[in-house]
Parts: sequence; C-alpha cells; structure tokens
Amino acid sequence: MTKSFKVLAMSVIVITAFFFACNKAEEIIATTTSDAVDQELYAVQERGGLGRFGCYELVFPVSFTLPDSSVVTVNSYQEIVDALHAYFDANGTGGGNDHGHGHGGAFRPRLDFVYPISVVSEDGEVITVNNQDELRALRAECGGSFGHHGPAGHCQQGLSCFEIVFPITIEFPDSTTASAGSRQELHQLIHDWRQANPGVQGRPHMVFPITVQMTADSSLVTVNSRDELRALKESCE
Repeated sequence: MTKSFKVLAMSVIVITAFFFACNKAEEIIATTTSDAVDQELYAVQERGGLGRFGCYELVFPVSFTLPDSSVVTVNSYQEIVDALHAYFDANGTGGGNDHGHGHGGAFRPRLDFVYPISVVSEDGEVITVNNQDELRALRAECGGSFGHHGPAGHCQQGLSCFEIVFPITIEFPDSTTASAGSRQELHQLIHDWRQANPGVQGRPHMVFPITVQMTADSSLVTVNSRDELRALKESCE
C-alpha cells in the first residue's frame, strides 16, 4: 500500500507541475510596448511568409486594423511600427491574457490587413491576396525560416529585405505591359486589369531589370532576372 501511495503521490506531483508549466507557457505577457509591437508584426509576417525571413515582400501602401478595429493606412513597416507604438502607449499591451494571443508561444495577430493586398514573390510575380485564407496558402507554399526566429526583438532584426524602386514595368498574363510610377499606381493597375479581364488565369510579374533599395544599408541594387531576385531574397537571411 505504501509503495502504491508513493507512486500515486508522485503522479499527482508530475501532473500538477505539468499543469502549472502549461499555464505559464500560455501566459506569455507583452510587458512593454516594444514587446507587443514585436509580437504583432511577427505574427502577421509569419502567417503570410512575409518580409526578411519569408518568401514575399509586401507592396505598400496597405491598410490594416488595429486591435480596437480602427483602420490605419501606411506606406512602410516603420509606419506600422509607429501606429502600433501609439496604440499600445495609449491603450496598454493587453498582456498575455488578451484574446489576441494564442497558446504556448504561438501568437495570433490582433491586427490584420484590409484586403486585397499585393506581395512580390521571389520570382518577381506580383500576387494579389484577397483574404486571410489566401495569405495562409501563400505561407504554406513558402519554406521560409521563421522556425529559427521568434517574436523577441523582431523589429530590430529587420522587417523587410528590400524595397522596390519605382517606376517599374509590369507584364500581365495576356502579355500586355504597363508602367507603374508608384506603389499606389501598381495597386491600381493590377486592380483595373483584373476588373477588365475576369477569369483570366496567371499572375502579373515585374519586367527585369528592376532596382531595389536594401533596407539594411539603403544601397541600390540592380536586379537583372528572376534568378538574381531569388538569390537576393535568399541572401537576406
């Protein structure tokens, strides 16, 4: 009986310890505004395979919803950072008990894009993303290296690899081309072409060469082909 009691007591201790450990893991608290911003941006980028550690570069401007459902339009990741800092400074971070976070360290974004958005793939395709499911599907196609990184210090690690320097030329699936002098014009060109060509398969892509500005040091790089763009993206890791 004594041996059985010891085994039972040990089992209770192990189960209790496991229970508290799980609860502690679930209560990942963003103690500072910077922590909260890191977590939010990491969550959104990881979910879509975006930015430096993913396969796709986001085309600005984009609009997104803050945790209070207000909408903000931004022209860069830095503007997202600034908007989130302002929000969390005014409203608090919400901590680990906020419904926006997942469990066991997996963060679910409390902010989300206002769709559609556009991203550029490693092959120079300009991809229109119409909803969250399509964003997740892109992530599934992307190996990426988010598994080697976590939310801590995410903003300081570099949110993007490079920015496209405009103007650029876009070739559509029907072989027609158009020049975009800005990000806004690129969005509009793609929108207008889709509206005029419903049901046409394929994606538009950038016509090379293009120029990109590296976010790490602001240097300008000429990219002459899809292979060079892919190699450049892979080197950003």
